[in-house]
Amino acid sequence: MKLVELKIENFRGIRSLNLPLDGLTVLIGENNTGKSTVLEAIKLALTRSFGFRHASQFSEYDFYLVDANATPQTAQPIKITLHFAEEQENEWPDAIIRQMSEVIQLEANGLSHIWLQAEGAFNPDSASFETKRIFLNSSGHELIPKSSTPLNLISNFVPLFFLSALRDASQEFGQRGQFWSGFLKSIQLPDDKREELEKMLQEVNDSVIGANTGLAEVMQKIADAGRMVQLASTNPVVLEAIPTRVFDMVGKIQVHLKSASGAKLPLNRHGEGTQSLSVLMLFQAFAATNLAEAYTPESTAILSLEEPEAHLHPSAIRSLGSFLESMSGQILVTTHSGDLVSKVPIKAIRRLYKDNGETRVGRIEDHHLTPREIQAINYSIRITRGYYLFSRCWLLVEGESDFHLMPLLFEIMGYSQDQTSISVVEISQAIDKGEPFIKFAKALGIQWFLMADGDAAGNNYINRANSYLESGETLADRARTLVHPDIEQEFWYNGYNNFITNMVPSSDQNHITTQAAGDTVKKADLLIKAAIKQVGGKPAFAQALATEIRQRSVDAIPQTIRDIITRVVQLAGG
Repeated sequence: MKLVELKIENFRGIRSLNLPLDGLTVLIGENNTGKSTVLEAIKLALTRSFGFRHASQFSEYDFYLVDANATPQTAQPIKITLHFAEEQENEWPDAIIRQMSEVIQLEANGLSHIWLQAEGAFNPDSASFETKRIFLNSSGHELIPKSSTPLNLISNFVPLFFLSALRDASQEFGQRGQFWSGFLKSIQLPDDKREELEKMLQEVNDSVIGANTGLAEVMQKIADAGRMVQLASTNPVVLEAIPTRVFDMVGKIQVHLKSASGAKLPLNRHGEGTQSLSVLMLFQAFAATNLAEAYTPESTAILSLEEPEAHLHPSAIRSLGSFLESMSGQILVTTHSGDLVSKVPIKAIRRLYKDNGETRVGRIEDHHLTPREIQAINYSIRITRGYYLFSRCWLLVEGESDFHLMPLLFEIMGYSQDQTSISVVEISQAIDKGEPFIKFAKALGIQWFLMADGDAAGNNYINRANSYLESGETLADRARTLVHPDIEQEFWYNGYNNFITNMVPSSDQNHITTQAAGDTVKKADLLIKAAIKQVGGKPAFAQALATEIRQRSVDAIPQTIRDIITRVVQLAGG
């Protein structure tokens, strides 16, 4: 059974959230937007130990508090609703249909649905926080099954395997590791084989210990402790160079990895990235083995992974993105890695963000973008390693000069791109005058502003942006053209003509004057192009111009550009 939607009400930092889920869902967003809360909500709702009716699974710290005066005892109930559904008719196996029939809701389109809800509230009669699990009908009302069978079976048909971001390989591969211990316990030997091995182990141990006569004196001194504490009367001290019981030996099994040179090292002696990746692979093996041994063939696992990219090299993270798609079951991932996001389908991304204190989810649905637009966006995501998906606001610009210069101007005006969470995105190479970027930003809940050149092409960009305004917005809220045809000319006609001219050698200046033949507009254009070429290209020109601006003052930045930067920062701040 596939979990198609999660609804959360009044749980931790989330007052209300409806989250659609796919076969692979990747959650991104700033800290405290609710990514971990989503994983925890599913974990709580599907945990077997939840009990049939009442249990103290929700604590006072789980309730959403609307203000400083609210208390968990007076807070609205927590409700976590899991919606399972068929995507095509007769998708669910007969065993599920038969055993869950009392709670299955059949829609008019012939598809089966199940709604499971975990609810937590304070009971004043018992003065305690209580939790119950119930099934709902399609109208959201409680279903009362004749038995507890559906509630007992739901975790069998949809088992959850969870991997935390805090992963310690030495513990995970230890005797008590949550995944590794299961494999150790499965090691069984017939009694005769076990006795034969233990006899051999004892012989090896005796040989190692007996090779050092000095150990006999140590054993005798330790045996003297028998004068103060009760010990065996004969041979009270036993030295073991190696475990002599199979049980002890199995418990001390270690994973060793060979380095590129062939040297064999224990896993915990390798780098953090190698250890983290090994735990991830152990988790996958545990889930697959456990699913095959402990669950029915009809079961579909949910694999929930918190920041799987931890400690990994960027190239390994990008490989991990492709690896996630190959894993069996329904995969739910949280991440802060642009490298990982750049390698997953954009329709798998869910961006959680806050809007006036409320938790929202941004996503790409089928009707948002055409296949050609998705291709263009995918290309840009891979080029930028997904960096700008983590920004609050995009400044969409036409050309290369804008792309290189605007981040420097933000810094000069005192706005760090990282601190204000702004990305400058060049859209001149995209189809349809950058419209897919506006659609994409709106779908993900990312603020956007368009800066266009002050020419006919720039007006075309602006006119297209006009069709994406929300109700109540004006064009000035989302877009603006420069006064002049491009950003270089914007500075030229605002006091930087001599600075730019002086970049050009005198001989070239004379040639340009002759070529312009008295046309001042043409001369300015030729001098700007010559200056860019002289300093080594548009990135270098942007750096030189920024240095000059710093020597003057912030006020030396053209007013139009200052106004644009101020508006973008305002949008990023919410």
